[in-house]
Amino acid sequence: MCGGGGGDDPKEMESKLALAEQAANALQRYGSTFVPLENAYIQDTLNQFGQPAYDRSMAAATTQTAGIYEGGLRDLNRGAFNRGFDPMSGAFQGESNALRSAQARGMGLAGADAGLGNTDAAYQGLANVIKMGQGLQTEAVSGNIERLQSSVDRAGSQAERDFARSSSIQNIAGNAVGMGARYGLGGGG
Repeated sequence: MCGGGGGDDPKEMESKLALAEQAANALQRYGSTFVPLENAYIQDTLNQFGQPAYDRSMAAATTQTAGIYEGGLRDLNRGAFNRGFDPMSGAFQGESNALRSAQARGMGLAGADAGLGNTDAAYQGLANVIKMGQGLQTEAVSGNIERLQSSVDRAGSQAERDFARSSSIQNIAGNAVGMGARYGLGGGG
């Protein structure tokens, strides 16, 4: 009664079929290649909130900071010995203890800074995960090496200030410069 037309189904245009096939292939490639990478990134981001991530970053920062101070303390002891200072004297021991305290403070500050940097990076990672889920461009996450180097640079600057305040080191450095000038001017023997 409707008087409708015949029974042939309309055929899809070949160009639409080719586009649909191309889109299906792209989606399949995305699922097989990028989804596992995104899942690994998400897991790495979540792992960054775990205690091992904090332990690694804080330990690296404190170890490097300790090394900065150890070199200066070694030079202090060597210089004192070369100049004939008594390493058991109260003045030398007091200065050495003050520098050891500064070393402990520097290590603590570098470790705490590395821990805070780890937290910041973990939250930045979560922000990137959310952006990925929304199909937005993500920002590059600063690497652990950059954050650690920033902490160590600050620790190095603090160590320089601590050693500059050390009167024993100033005396040793002054005597060494004087000796060097004397030898350089041909007066040493």
